[in-house]
Amino acid sequence: MGSILAAFCLLASCWAARHIPFLQPYGATGLSLLVMGGCLTGMIALTLCVGIGNWQKLQHLAIRYRSLHGWIGIMTGSMLSVGFLAGTVTLFATPLQQWSQPHLPAQRNIPLADIPTILDRLTPPGTGQHPAPALHYRLTLTTPGSASLSIPVGPELPLGLPASQILVSQPAPGTIQLYQMIPSPVPNVIGGLHRRMGLPLPENWAMPFVGILCLLYGLALLSGVILLLPGIWRTLMTVRLEGHARRLWLDLHSLLGLCSLPFQLIIALTVALFAFAPLLPPCSGTEAMSPPHAAASSAPLPPITALKQMQNLAPEFQPLTLDYVLGPHGTDSLPERLALHAPLYNANGLRSLPPSDQPYLLIEGTDPHNPLIGRDRGAVLMAPHTGTVLDSQNLPGRQSLARHMLTWCLALHFGSFGGEFVRWLYVILGLCGVGFFHTANKLWLNTHRHKVPGQTAPVDTLATSWLSRLSEGTLLGCLLGLCGLVALSPFTSHLYPITALKDASSHMMEKACQQASLFYYALMLLSLLSYCVLPRRLCRGVVLALAAMFLSAAVLTVTLHHTATQTPVSPELTIAFAIASLCLWGGAFHTLRPRPNRQ
Repeated sequence: MGSILAAFCLLASCWAARHIPFLQPYGATGLSLLVMGGCLTGMIALTLCVGIGNWQKLQHLAIRYRSLHGWIGIMTGSMLSVGFLAGTVTLFATPLQQWSQPHLPAQRNIPLADIPTILDRLTPPGTGQHPAPALHYRLTLTTPGSASLSIPVGPELPLGLPASQILVSQPAPGTIQLYQMIPSPVPNVIGGLHRRMGLPLPENWAMPFVGILCLLYGLALLSGVILLLPGIWRTLMTVRLEGHARRLWLDLHSLLGLCSLPFQLIIALTVALFAFAPLLPPCSGTEAMSPPHAAASSAPLPPITALKQMQNLAPEFQPLTLDYVLGPHGTDSLPERLALHAPLYNANGLRSLPPSDQPYLLIEGTDPHNPLIGRDRGAVLMAPHTGTVLDSQNLPGRQSLARHMLTWCLALHFGSFGGEFVRWLYVILGLCGVGFFHTANKLWLNTHRHKVPGQTAPVDTLATSWLSRLSEGTLLGCLLGLCGLVALSPFTSHLYPITALKDASSHMMEKACQQASLFYYALMLLSLLSYCVLPRRLCRGVVLALAAMFLSAAVLTVTLHHTATQTPVSPELTIAFAIASLCLWGGAFHTLRPRPNRQ
């Protein structure tokens, strides 16, 4: 009954977005909001249907919910803990890319007034057109009056692999030096692990499973609240360290769940949006791109003029990058990537890029006073030759009410509001989520162990023994794999000089991404196999020691590299990884140290 109601809510959301007149102008935005509302209604309906019956007292309802809550927890806890742990690292995707890249050439800061001149120097003599690679160039603002110039070698599609860049430096007036920088695929791999919750499947295959998982997750959250209600005032904020282990795991699980309940409910709803929006028919909205107003042969706006127009349009918006795409470009029409990306950062209704024959200027930046629809930035699309706004639905502070509501929902998922304080708060909440799922597994296993007459401690059955090993092995295997990827990241980013634009090679980013993924799953498999054949205490200590070794090696490698080249290194990420490695070393030594024999 509850499952039928949940499916009905999702189908009703899709039907309303297509057939109710006042919702059609909102297009994908309205559909996204309706999907989240349908998922919330479905989870509440599922929860209420379990309690329908002759029992009227809350205590009796709690007994009915306990079995449902426990079985959902043991089935989904390991995957959710992997998703939360990888998601915590994904909060630092951009800083990790910058942290792991090699020493960049000096003299990269070019005055904005000199950018058109440098682009003309990149044009072959005797032609009035830019070379093919220079049809797309990017300005990254470093100061209000200067920027670094780069040219992407390949297409950059939403949720796709990062493209290698041609970096342009100006060692002296009138001279140009070119470099090719190959970014690390590690942040992209970790982001994929987070979206798939560790499943070794293509994303378009994994997302339906993730969507079902998030509905069960929300159901477990709501049923857990009902379980807490009968004794909430007696055990609120109480952790009993002495006595039975089951009581300790129950207190920790209840405390972590109660403190992070709003955060986890938001995560469940937004993941449902990402997972189920691809499965629904496309909506018919009016979020279309305005046609271009100038011929592609005219000169593009100088960056100073574009920034002035941007300042007049949104004074509080702080631009970070300007992407000039002046020629034919790729469109992101792959259904699986489009479906994953459209609810998050859709700039053109049914496409995330303009039509392939339409040039555009994409200005990305941040706004300290408004939520951001992306992970760390908002954006506006303009005509590169006239400055006419093509699409501003992702521009913070300049959105419709429906789009602003969707932006807040997604900002609550990504923590893209409130600056660094909120990001570190989300790190704490993400780690609390990992502890919440791990304590759920421990609680279920302690509850289902066999009680032997005459013995105080319960004994593991075959099922609980293997589930315990797989649960702990999966969590620590994910930790080991993520630390291994962080240690691998400085060795997967390269920089080398080139003499001309045509000398840039198309690096096999897909192959590098596959190799990084295989490295992660090899470490995960190593952890699971060790838990299958070795004592759990020994496995726990060895895996923690290996994870600490990987993180320590990453910190040492990056610090020595930047010290040798006398370049600054990101202090917050270095300190965070150093503290995490010290905690892992402490956990490994505590686990492996000999324990005194009790008389």
